[in-house]
Amino acid sequence: MALSRTPARRWLSPVPWGFALLAAVSSLTYGGDHAVNAWASTNLANMGDHPVEALITSAFLFGDDPWACLRSIAFAGAILALLVIRFGNIRALALIAAGQVLGTLVSEGLLAARIEAGQADPALRATLDVGPSYVIVSALAAVTVAGARRWHQWTALAAFAVRAPHITSGLTTLEVTPVGHVTALCTGILLAWALRSSDARHRYLHRPTVRAAPLQTEEHTNVGHCQLEPVAVGLGRLPGR
Repeated sequence: MALSRTPARRWLSPVPWGFALLAAVSSLTYGGDHAVNAWASTNLANMGDHPVEALITSAFLFGDDPWACLRSIAFAGAILALLVIRFGNIRALALIAAGQVLGTLVSEGLLAARIEAGQADPALRATLDVGPSYVIVSALAAVTVAGARRWHQWTALAAFAVRAPHITSGLTTLEVTPVGHVTALCTGILLAWALRSSDARHRYLHRPTVRAAPLQTEEHTNVGHCQLEPVAVGLGRLPGR
């Protein structure tokens, strides 16, 4: 995709708005259901019992406040749309999935190690941990690094700056959520950089090249013409010419 042109249909891609629709339905229906949130939480207890279901479901639960939920979903959809414009549906989906998975595994893995070492309360194994923040942070980081247009990058950077205090709050005490945020941030940056480098190599290898064959043919024709011209002058004009 040429970065100077953004097809309008990209704004209607299935990844951002499919995510927003599923998040709206699930959050407005089950956002206040404690049993559902407890089952979907990406804590150590659930990661040992049903990790895939928890990783997927938790990303679509935005909370029980309807208006705050819808505002957050609209924001997430817009950021994901900018990500899809740059990388397409499949790569954007892979990037945010990596942010969700790695953010969870690193943060919960660190918590498990701290519990094992006696540095954290074992009750934290069953703590409530739901929400799409790892998805949003990885998408923000990726758009900031490799947005399709300059204003996309500045928009993502401004949004990230506003959310930075919330994202990093509790990092110094190695709390689960900020550790996951930083992991998702690094994941988004590294994957966006790798994908951008891959795109640059692809454009370089498939750039238009000037063929040398026509020039050689032309030079050969000119040389032949120069060699035959004196003969034509000496013999006069040939019949039919």
